[in-house]
Amino acid sequence: MISYAMVGTKDLKKAGDFFDKVLGVLGASRMMESERSIMWSDGNPGRPLFAACLPFDGKSATVGNGTMISFGAKSQEDVDNMYKIALENGGSCEGEPGLRGESYYLAYFRDTDGNKFSAFCPVS
Repeated sequence: MISYAMVGTKDLKKAGDFFDKVLGVLGASRMMESERSIMWSDGNPGRPLFAACLPFDGKSATVGNGTMISFGAKSQEDVDNMYKIALENGGSCEGEPGLRGESYYLAYFRDTDGNKFSAFCPVS
């Protein structure tokens, strides 16, 4: 149902560097790039893409209150690594990695522009 998710950035190079590292944990890499945006893919056809862009209207990028994008990880180790890499590269903590209920393992972080994300995997 979702084709891609996009967040705005104030600094495309900085956002590119950040997401190259964070999404690299999931095997994702840049698949399309322009002066205004960068899009990442994990190479699996039919799966959603992720993008960061300079806002089309030329105004400053802002954070959506209540907006969050969750990246599906294959393991708890991937969740831990994404969180750690996010914080090591200028991101901030919104909730350390851990169990949420009995069935989910998540970590919450913000990117260098303040956009909120989670890394998520089900617990078997």
